[in-house]
Amino acid sequence: MFRKILLSSALAAVMVCPATFAAKLPAPQSQNQRQQAQAKTVAGTVTAIGSDRKSFTLNVDQQSSSKARKMDFYIDRNTQVQGRVGVGTKALVQYEPTGGRNLALNVTPQAGQ
Repeated sequence: MFRKILLSSALAAVMVCPATFAAKLPAPQSQNQRQQAQAKTVAGTVTAIGSDRKSFTLNVDQQSSSKARKMDFYIDRNTQVQGRVGVGTKALVQYEPTGGRNLALNVTPQAGQ
């Protein structure tokens, strides 16, 4: 009888604990949500597009100096391009640095080109 009570209470404790811990764990993030959290944003003018159409160069305006710096980006199947972008287009690029390269997550042309 004592064993049944002990076993029942242990089983009940095991069943209650996972529910308690699961309620406190944060919901898992999707890959896109993780990328958005780590993303950086720059604005500038597109100066070149790769012959494979999977990369481009952006001349980024520097606020602290009169010089502009060039940044290279590559795109993948998840990159979202909001409109038409070509050489000379002013664009806002949301990107994530990955292994020494910049993966463009979103490319949005800016009005008033």
